[in-house]
Amino acid sequence: MASKDAFPADIAPWLLKYVAEQAQPDQLEAWVHRVTAALFDEVSDIRIIDGLEDRVQDAVREHWLAFLSDLVQPRQHFHLVEEAGRLAGLLAELQIPLETLVRLYRIAQLEVWNYVSDLIGSLTSAEFDRADLLVYFWDRAGVWLDKSVSTSIDLYQEARGRVLAGAAAQRFESVKAVLDGQLTDAREASRALGGYPFSAHHTAFAVSVGDAEQAGALEPLAADLLRAAGSAHPLVVKPGGRQLWLWVATQGLLDLSRLEGLPSGPGEASVGIGTSIPGIGGFVASHREAQGALEVAVPGAAAWLSRYDAVELPVLLGCSPAVDRFVMRQLGPLAREDESMCRIRETLIAFLASGGSAEEASRLLVVHRNTVRYRIAQAEELLNRPIAKISPALSVALDHHALYHRV
Repeated sequence: MASKDAFPADIAPWLLKYVAEQAQPDQLEAWVHRVTAALFDEVSDIRIIDGLEDRVQDAVREHWLAFLSDLVQPRQHFHLVEEAGRLAGLLAELQIPLETLVRLYRIAQLEVWNYVSDLIGSLTSAEFDRADLLVYFWDRAGVWLDKSVSTSIDLYQEARGRVLAGAAAQRFESVKAVLDGQLTDAREASRALGGYPFSAHHTAFAVSVGDAEQAGALEPLAADLLRAAGSAHPLVVKPGGRQLWLWVATQGLLDLSRLEGLPSGPGEASVGIGTSIPGIGGFVASHREAQGALEVAVPGAAAWLSRYDAVELPVLLGCSPAVDRFVMRQLGPLAREDESMCRIRETLIAFLASGGSAEEASRLLVVHRNTVRYRIAQAEELLNRPIAKISPALSVALDHHALYHRV
């Protein structure tokens, strides 16, 4: 992009001579030494990383040569020099914060300002107004540095995105190898996953949203779950699509009671949570449990967050023609999908979960206790047996129907 300020004719002779002198090897290296000395003094960590010091020096050298060449052109045409672009990419690959890159440019900007001020102050020529030269010089330098910063930031962020995507892909492949039984050595798996402690207890979470367009809500939702559970530093994997997998490593069992009553997630979000199981085998098993619990979670409802230990038996049974026949045989007329049968089944489940207490069931269902007793009596009539003789098989069938046969 061209500057609007044309090349001032009165300072042209001096500028041409100045640029020719500064492009000489000894003058050029003196400039590089001046600027890099200031940079390394303020950001001393650069010297520690092998090869980075040379890359900074090369970027300063190319910047100055390109700027000098442009300085005597009628219109300014900025371009980020190649070494500066490579430097931005290298900082991203080394996971050096973006703030460091910006700081390098700001230090260089201050050094340029000091240099230009000293240069203009030392001039004795009466051929032109030194103020005109100062304004021209600094205008060009300011534009060059500002555009260098913004362009370098863009390149850094692009490179950082590639690094993160590559790291995420590598992490997923390592996790997949563990889940598939291809990577069974705990120490090797820990190294592949950045030191994740496979000797601990592992609690897996499977977080899902309604469609891939809502995938942006996955990580904030996972963060909310971890805060509620009092956990930090999880292993997070994005398998793609609309799911996110994570594992929490703890010395003992993770207290999941803190998640009770947690408000439902955004949109069609749902969560399956496995139990806490030790070792690399537990890592795999808890994930399988979380996936099973996720299958019966209900987005937007109280059951949006499904714990495997609460749905284990129905999930183990799964769905098959044989299981469906078992459920229908146990429920008999209670399997009908009319509204009254749905209320009776719901009441039976709450009554049995409350240990046969009508009072407790009424609190769970937010109805009067007499309503609970009436529905229980209806169930006894339909089943042709007293509730006291309800078999465990009927209780399992009720739970399975509630989880897998919703209408």
